[in-house]
Amino acid sequence: MSDVVILVGEKIRALRQHRGLSQEKLAFKAGINTSYIGQVERGEKSATIISLEKIATALDVGIEELFQFDKVVAERADSSFIERIAYELKGRTKEEQEDIYSFVKQLLWFRDKK
Repeated sequence: MSDVVILVGEKIRALRQHRGLSQEKLAFKAGINTSYIGQVERGEKSATIISLEKIATALDVGIEELFQFDKVVAERADSSFIERIAYELKGRTKEEQEDIYSFVKQLLWFRDKK
């Protein structure tokens, strides 16, 4: 597929994740098949203009935002990931959170050591 198809898919995924939506929820809101959303996000399918309009509406953005390819895609994906980690840590004691943080630091140290 073309770079544009891949970038649009990445943008849709980043926006979806940033809003905390699963592919199923986005598909339902957009009135589109779930597997189609997955294929578009992976850059396997080139979405039609009508489908992109439905997806943009479901994401509460203008269709033009799906074509804004800047560092925002990466930033939103990173933000979503950080939010997921924070969610998992929620309700843990401070000591548990510190243990998890230490564990992650050790994993990164071992990975970077290679």
